Amino acid sequence: MKLISNFLLLFILSIPADHNLEGWELLSDVEVVRVYDDFLEQEVEKPEFSEVLKGRDKSEIELQGFVIPLNDVGSSDYFVLSRFPYQSCFFCGNAGPETVVEVYTNKSLSLKDQRVKVKGTLHLNVNDPLHLYYIMKDCTVELLDE
Repeated sequence: MKLISNFLLLFILSIPADHNLEGWELLSDVEVVRVYDDFLEQEVEKPEFSEVLKGRDKSEIELQGFVIPLNDVGSSDYFVLSRFPYQSCFFCGNAGPETVVEVYTNKSLSLKDQRVKVKGTLHLNVNDPLHLYYIMKDCTVELLDE
C-alpha cells in the first residue's frame, strides 16, 4: 500500500502545473527568439508560445491592467492593456512584450490611463509584426478605479 501511495505522490508531482495558468501568468508562458526576416532583411524577435498557451488560443480570458490610450481625443474601440502602469510599461522599456495586449471592444469607450478588467477572446499573433503578440477581441471592459 505504501508503494502505491508513493507512486501516486510522484505521479501527481510530475504533472506540470502550467495547465492552471490564468491571466498575465498565462501570457508569460512564451519565449522570444530572434529569426531572420527575408522581407525586412534583418533579424526580428518572434514569439514561441508554449503548448499550454497555444491550447488557449481563441478562448475567453480575463485580464486586469492599465489602459495605454492610443487616442488622445474622443472615444475608441481599441486600446492597449498593460500589466503595469504607463511609467513601467513595455513601451517605456521597463517590461517585455508579454506584458501588453491589443484590446478590441464591441463599443467605443473614452478611457485614459485607468485600471480596468477586460474579458474577451484571446488571439495569438505569431506572424504579423504590425501587431502585438496578444490580441483580445469582442471585449467587455470594467473600470476598477474611479
